[in-house]
Amino acid sequence: MGSPSDTRPYGRTGGSGRGRRVAVVATMGLALFVIVLNNSSLNIAIPTLMRDLGAGLATVQWIVDAYSVVFAGLLLAGGACADRWGRKRVTLAGVAVFGAASAVAALADTAWQVVLARVVLGAAAAFVMPGTLAVLIDEFTGRERATAIAIWSGVASLGVAAGPLLGGLVTASAGWAAVFWLNVAPAAVVVVAGALVVRESSDPARGPVEIIGAALSVLAVGSLVFAVIEFGALGYPAPPVVAGAVVAVVAAVAFAVRHRRAARPLVPRGLLRDGPFLGASVGNMLLFFGLAGSLFVLTQRLQFRFGLDPVAAGLAVAPVALTVVLASVCSPVLVRRCGDRVAVAAGLGIVAGGLVVLAAVPAGLAGVLAGLAVVGTGFGVAVPAATGVLVSRVPEERAGAGAALNDTMQELGFALGIAVVGATLNRFFTASLGADADRAATLHSEGERAAVIGGEQGALIVEQAGAAFDRAATAGLFVAAAAALVAAVLTIVLIPARVGEHRRSTP
Repeated sequence: MGSPSDTRPYGRTGGSGRGRRVAVVATMGLALFVIVLNNSSLNIAIPTLMRDLGAGLATVQWIVDAYSVVFAGLLLAGGACADRWGRKRVTLAGVAVFGAASAVAALADTAWQVVLARVVLGAAAAFVMPGTLAVLIDEFTGRERATAIAIWSGVASLGVAAGPLLGGLVTASAGWAAVFWLNVAPAAVVVVAGALVVRESSDPARGPVEIIGAALSVLAVGSLVFAVIEFGALGYPAPPVVAGAVVAVVAAVAFAVRHRRAARPLVPRGLLRDGPFLGASVGNMLLFFGLAGSLFVLTQRLQFRFGLDPVAAGLAVAPVALTVVLASVCSPVLVRRCGDRVAVAAGLGIVAGGLVVLAAVPAGLAGVLAGLAVVGTGFGVAVPAATGVLVSRVPEERAGAGAALNDTMQELGFALGIAVVGATLNRFFTASLGADADRAATLHSEGERAAVIGGEQGALIVEQAGAAFDRAATAGLFVAAAAALVAAVLTIVLIPARVGEHRRSTP
């Protein structure tokens, strides 16, 4: 794959053919699509997985979040490794491991085996995602870079939004394990194509990777998500909830101290005091919070409450994929005409409006389709704009670190979206049904079959569980909408009208 010592800023020379550059965007886009798809496609397979493996709500949340927790925690280290040892080398190695771990997950026969496989998948993905964006940052400049970032962001959004449709198709035909087999062939294509068309690049300084900081970031993120998940299952002040929260705070403080003292910190110094960077970071995090949380609720609601099979449920959320792609194409134009602040804030506001529609409209597919279309539009507008702002604040030579920062915020939002909205769903459902919650959830997942087998009592329990699930889903969606509105306000305060192409020097 080449040696880091042979790297050069190939995006700024005349020796790069247009065809190869298009191939680089396509290859990096496919790599990103695969790792993002893995999360969202699994959502649609949750009911089938619960029945086949006997997993409860808390276990399912860990199956989903094990990936995101490790992914978010290791992203900063992944970006640093890409800068140190070569972005192409690290990215393609991560894709290879990701494909192999997907095959292992597909062969699992217990829920906790799936959790462990998802841990490996998350670790591999953490070394892929920063590299994909860093390669594009190094390859392109000016408007071409803005377009490449918009395509990259659109692919990430498409992977989140299209996952339920693809997951539904393969789950219906081959079971839940098929959502993991779905990753294997594209991963192989990326490794082969990447070896042929992507040139190596790295940080000329290439300092040592900050291992202690990476370990503390994993501990902080993992403990935070653990505390939120356990709150949903046990409530406060259960010992696991308190312990998780305390460890998260201590690890975060230790990370901040280490960041100030390290010779080469994972996060370039000064960024955490940079208003545009903070605004874009929070915006990105809460955008993925809202999308991940809403899809986590809706893919289950469509199957449990509306009685749709996985394919139909996937088709029902297709509008969000279409509108994300269309809006992502328009986002750079909106940024040029109206400025960064307007694009990011408007997108966040539209997302919040769509989530309110999903939460407030009467139960029915028409309301779901309309709400998802609105959410997808806002998401497609805001994510490329926020990513562009964030990347512009990071030193050019730390492209991997900058990409990792962006990816960390997105994945942290994804993990917390599922954790917080899932915890809200769990708490409201349990509060409505009390001691019968576990039995009701099991019968609810069986739908009409449980009502027939259980007679009048079974039908009553299924109906009560459905009503409780609707109330819980509404509460979770309102939480996601509130998060998007908070982010919109912070964006208006922190991001200037036009950030421009200015890039910070290394602090």
